[in-house]
Amino acid sequence: MLKVVFVGHRDLYFGAESVLFRVMMIVKNKGIALPLLVLPISAAAGFRSQFKDPPNKNHQPQDIKRVHFKLLNGSLIRSIVCLIYQLPALVRLYIYYRKQQVDVIYTNTIVNTIGPLLALMLNKRHIWHLHEQPTPGKFKWLPRGLFPFYRFLLRQPQNTIIFVSRQQQSLWQNEFGCTFPNSKVIYTPPERIQTVPQDLIEQHDDLQERASAAASGEQTIPSTINYGFLGSFTASKNLDSLLRCFAQLQSNYPDQKCQLFLMGEGEMEANLKIQIKHLGLQNSVTLLPYSRQTNSFFTAITIFVLPSWFESWGLVALEAIAQQKNLILTQNTALTEVLDQRDCRFIDPEQEVTLYAAMERLLIDPVLRSKLAKHAFQTLQRLNLAADFELAITTLFIK
Repeated sequence: MLKVVFVGHRDLYFGAESVLFRVMMIVKNKGIALPLLVLPISAAAGFRSQFKDPPNKNHQPQDIKRVHFKLLNGSLIRSIVCLIYQLPALVRLYIYYRKQQVDVIYTNTIVNTIGPLLALMLNKRHIWHLHEQPTPGKFKWLPRGLFPFYRFLLRQPQNTIIFVSRQQQSLWQNEFGCTFPNSKVIYTPPERIQTVPQDLIEQHDDLQERASAAASGEQTIPSTINYGFLGSFTASKNLDSLLRCFAQLQSNYPDQKCQLFLMGEGEMEANLKIQIKHLGLQNSVTLLPYSRQTNSFFTAITIFVLPSWFESWGLVALEAIAQQKNLILTQNTALTEVLDQRDCRFIDPEQEVTLYAAMERLLIDPVLRSKLAKHAFQTLQRLNLAADFELAITTLFIK
């Protein structure tokens, strides 16, 4: 059995982290590898907490190393500081895993460099699973001053680079001005596909109680049209636009009962609370802490909205489709490789009016809602992403 070091980039549990978790489970359950886990030291414990859930208690990694390292970002100076900061941790990991005689290093995300550097020092096979993609505009994942350093790391012969879409692969190759010979595209599936009958909405007490606590009086979740977002509360998710459009919708349709549920956590949470109060949405917008148990959330909503400035894949959008929910989705996503206008409503995050138009159309058109949700669910079933993903991951580690 292989010894594989999985290097996570955050001790949280969102899209990229959930993929890391699932890869670990696949190789362990199939008896391919013995997972060893590396995480940054932080106050968070979202990733580690997943092993406390009853279904996962038997899937604990052999050991978990928590060390001091930071993720790179668009600032050259800050990224250089991060590289220097992680040197002591890199030396510690090198000494420890050299004694352990590990076989493979698996690194999550492109902004995480301690994994590829560790693999280079140990001269071990390295699987680098990239989840980000280059984006237009001011936001940059990496500073151009570090592109030569990244070209050096990415083109090392022991590397296998995993992209989540063909679009992402093409954009990174254009960004770095080179190709990556040993690379492949593996689409990420939703965790599960299941039907949630709409008549369960009124029966689900847990989320209703959360909404009532956040609202005044005895208000409960209306069983009509509710919007929802699930993910990290970061600037890239464009949640300010979502709140403004929802406020406009409430103003234009005062007799239509609907609510907006935002489930997640992140650095923008305080700003979201301020904007909710400023827009007078305290009784119609509910912030919910992130939980891996998302059935309550999906049961309560009708329309899932992902208005991000960019999404390299958009795994949570597939989760919504798997729950037979309507989807409003940014056009800046590689999901355009598998979805089209028959499955969802695409919006241009640069044009807020397109987000409002999509929210309004799905609010007032039940025939379209039914048609889109049904077609999207059938598309997801036909793609068979889960079986393809498991086969690709299995082949990746046993080659």
